[in-house]
Amino acid sequence: MRLQRVRAMARKEWWHLLRDPRSLALIILMPAMQLFLFGYAIRLDITEAPLGVLQEARDAASNDIVARFDASSAFRVVARFEDRRSLQAAIERGDIWAGLVVPADYARDLERRAARLQLILDGVDANTARLLRNYAQALVNDYVGAFRQGPPPIRIESRTWFNEAAESRLAIIPGVIAVVMAVIGALMTSLTVAREIELGNVAMLATTPLSRSEFLAGKLLPYFVIGMLDLVIAVLAAVFIFDVPLRGPFLALAGVAALFLLGVMLQGTLISITAGNQLLASQMATVSTFLPAFLLSGFIFAIENMPVVLQYLTLVVPARYFVTLSKAIFLKGVTPLLLWTEAAALALFVLVLARLVFVRARRLGLLS
Repeated sequence: MRLQRVRAMARKEWWHLLRDPRSLALIILMPAMQLFLFGYAIRLDITEAPLGVLQEARDAASNDIVARFDASSAFRVVARFEDRRSLQAAIERGDIWAGLVVPADYARDLERRAARLQLILDGVDANTARLLRNYAQALVNDYVGAFRQGPPPIRIESRTWFNEAAESRLAIIPGVIAVVMAVIGALMTSLTVAREIELGNVAMLATTPLSRSEFLAGKLLPYFVIGMLDLVIAVLAAVFIFDVPLRGPFLALAGVAALFLLGVMLQGTLISITAGNQLLASQMATVSTFLPAFLLSGFIFAIENMPVVLQYLTLVVPARYFVTLSKAIFLKGVTPLLLWTEAAALALFVLVLARLVFVRARRLGLLS
């Protein structure tokens, strides 16, 4: 090995990196971005979980226990309900993570050292439900610490809805489908236009009567069919292998999945047109889809526990909306009409990206 040859080869590689500033910036910024996202997005504890309260009596004892929950760092009372039906509807929509029911005879039973509180938990996120149950029990234990003789005067009766056994895989599998579709959809399409640009086929295609919209639609259609086939396979595996119940209509799931898939495919196409080469396009697609879909979608880590800046950042992550819809359709059996804001956000995402793709293609002179 001769140092002079090594130096010459290293100089050549340095010039190659400097001639491609986008790849160099991606290599430098990727570790910092990963550290930032993992450091701030991953929080295994829970603070200020949204809690709904159904108080069947407005006496001093009932007000006191509700105030204790609201004053704790783990819970934040965001809504009060007059009946159980409205409480159930709020849990189904995901407005609250848990519901505290204070019975009408709570004060009388507290004097008899036999009071009961009902805690209804949203089991779509099994780990969060378990943590909230433990927090509530610890809060009540601390509250009754003054009663040092005899049995505890308050007993919590907890119920976990939509995932009675609190099994983590029931919450994880619907989210995994969203992450897989995000990565595969964007990665497949990020190489399409970049490949044509590298091979020099764009100039040749410009001489044909093929329009810009026809070119892009023809490019995306095969990958869309493959993506929907992947969805069918994933749903079958979730139901028959992992025993995840599909309580909602499959057509509703397929509809929102098609909308989400179209959005991430357009995202991949935009990356492909912007990058101009397949290597950079694949790197950009992986970074812009996998990390946000894994960390910022609510797939594993609750969005409400993230810093405010990251919470706002999740608003532009389409996987956030599809994860919410997928879990709700699988475990709660609701239709997208109940979660129309998430479905509307996906539709808006598709429209905005479609516009950006056509504008970018026009500026680059891609076809006519």
